[in-house]
Amino acid sequence: MKPPYDYRLNKPFLTPIIDIIKENNRIKTFIIEYNPIFEPVKINPGQFVMVWIPGSDEIPMSVSHIGKNSKISISVANVGDTTHLMHQLKIGDKIGIRGPYGNWFTSQDGTAIVIGGGIGMASVLSIIQDLSNHKKIPTDIKIDKIICINGAKTETELCFTEELQKILNEGDSLEICTDDGSLGFKGFTTEKLKEILDKEKSNAITVYACGPEKMLKTVFQICEDHNKISVQLSLERMMRCGFGICGLCALEPTGLLVCQDGPIFTNEILREITDFGKIHRDFSGKTYSI
Repeated sequence: MKPPYDYRLNKPFLTPIIDIIKENNRIKTFIIEYNPIFEPVKINPGQFVMVWIPGSDEIPMSVSHIGKNSKISISVANVGDTTHLMHQLKIGDKIGIRGPYGNWFTSQDGTAIVIGGGIGMASVLSIIQDLSNHKKIPTDIKIDKIICINGAKTETELCFTEELQKILNEGDSLEICTDDGSLGFKGFTTEKLKEILDKEKSNAITVYACGPEKMLKTVFQICEDHNKISVQLSLERMMRCGFGICGLCALEPTGLLVCQDGPIFTNEILREITDFGKIHRDFSGKTYSI
């Protein structure tokens, strides 16, 4: 689904950091109040915001928690100049936020398999909460069970494990994967997904995922090989604007933009994207292999 356009959200809203949670040595969660317009701003699972650090750059980030009273959380891995600067901020410091942008995850009937690779877990955390809410209080969407695969290179890089255990209900499961085997299953999240799908008997399965694009490409291929299981994958690409001007996040050969037409993409569209899992662009627009 695509959100309605609101021009009032297209310049950064300066707001102080309310709290900071250290998730692990690489990831911090920043809690802020986001109320740039008089009406409540609705943020849906999987949407992103543009975050501006005064004195530095502006970058897209997923909203990991959608709270009450206009509070949101942004979980940030310390991986570059701007994120490193953000990790130096303290409670009370101000950051600029604009958005939300993009489409979002939508809960579907049946069995939900949700995969987070590293910091990608921040993007899928809110859809896990949404799926859990539908399971607790059934409405028009009937969730049979939730299988969550939380993966990282090593135990110390895992995030949100305790929170996930609280969100999931009876009959759900949490699968921990580490590349080095320091905790849980030794191997990639995609290997665990294949193992689960080989055993899963449900006729209605939806796979939701966010993580490194090579991981997402493998997730997609595994689901295609298993009778074209429905996927909703959150892609990350370089972007400066967030609303379709810069073109850095274009997907070849479709011309679709991650910021406007994504970041969530389904099977039908992913089948048409030839650079999926292969190529990204830098800030100059030059392509490079991933």
